[in-house]
Amino acid sequence: MVTSAQISCPEMTFLMERMPQYSQYRSDEEAALAERGYRRAMGLMLKECGDHLLNVLEKKSTLLDTDHERFIDALIDRIGMIFRRLDREGHVCLVGDCHATIAELEELDIRLILAIEEAMVMVRNLGGDVPASSWFKNEANRLSRDLAAFSEMTEERNYLLGLGWESEFTYGGSA
Repeated sequence: MVTSAQISCPEMTFLMERMPQYSQYRSDEEAALAERGYRRAMGLMLKECGDHLLNVLEKKSTLLDTDHERFIDALIDRIGMIFRRLDREGHVCLVGDCHATIAELEELDIRLILAIEEAMVMVRNLGGDVPASSWFKNEANRLSRDLAAFSEMTEERNYLLGLGWESEFTYGGSA
């Protein structure tokens, strides 16, 4: 795992400034606003990864074989799954013991930020003067695993915030 920042300081600052301060969640509105900002920030970073992958498909379409194109499509689909999980709405309610839940959320947030950083570095390594076959051999599977782990961490975070998948059926309507 990456241990020091390899993406730009403005990118890291943008994301870290939007990290929620869970102990300051005093109302539903404050919690929803903080969550929305943080989730959008993570989504924007992942969107950049997806956009880069799409650009590679367009620019190198004659250089990539069918398997590589399918793999990139699968990576983009995985990013789409993460977006759906980041878009989860509902009443934010920390589950269990608030102090323990906040500690878990803060740990997850650090892991998510490191995962975003690592994903951005790997995606940016595809393109330019790096041959696609070398990238697929060395980094593609790791990126796929990292995105799957990111998706799982996002779902774990949703659960800790009381935004399990069942919130999709009760938010804004009658339960």
